[in-house]
Formats: sequence, C-alpha cells, structure tokens
Amino acid sequence: MNEKFHDPIVAEVRKNREEMLAGFNGNTKKLTEYIDLKRSEIEAAGLRYETPEERQNRLTRNRKRREMEERRVASM
Repeated sequence: MNEKFHDPIVAEVRKNREEMLAGFNGNTKKLTEYIDLKRSEIEAAGLRYETPEERQNRLTRNRKRREMEERRVASM
C-alpha cells in the first residue's frame, strides 16, 4: 500500500471486513444472509438501514449539488 495515501479509517474498515469474512470462509453471500437475519437486532441496537428511496433521494441531491457547483465554477 502507498503510505502517502494511507487512511486509518479505511484501513480499519478493511481489517474489520476481512475478519468478518473470515468467519464465513470468505463467502460474501453467507455473510450477507447472516446480516439479513440479524437485521432486527442490528436496528434494535440503534443502527438504521437506508431505504432504496432514501438512497435514491440522497444520490439525486448530491448530483444536483455537484451540478450547481460545476455551473457556479464555470461561470467565474
């Protein structure tokens, strides 16, 4: 890894992902099924899943924000 671009948060997420996958012999489908089974417990613990509609709305807002910024910069 190029240390110039090392991000400790990204490194921790990757480490956690590898540890989780190791528990399922690297099978992402089994891990996803396990997470789906635990969804109600995960939500009860305070974590919240983004609905497809919320995701689409967020992506649309971000795209519009980028387009507005690009137009603003282009008009300078």
